[in-house]
Amino acid sequence: MSNGAIKFRLVGDRPDITAMIEALDPVLDIIQDWRIYPMQSGSGVRAYLEARPQPTAATADVAPHPEEHE
Repeated sequence: MSNGAIKFRLVGDRPDITAMIEALDPVLDIIQDWRIYPMQSGSGVRAYLEARPQPTAATADVAPHPEEHE
């Protein structure tokens, strides 16, 4: 994942998960198709996302900090 992507999991009720993904969509470049899965405990759902920040004019021209290393 050297492309600046972050993987994360959302856990909650289906309407809340869907609302959160819709809220994140304009801010993040969701680079992996996501699906909602039922929780094994039977209470709620989960979704797995892989995303990176949307490029903006402010971030496109910024060089990485010289002290940041992978």
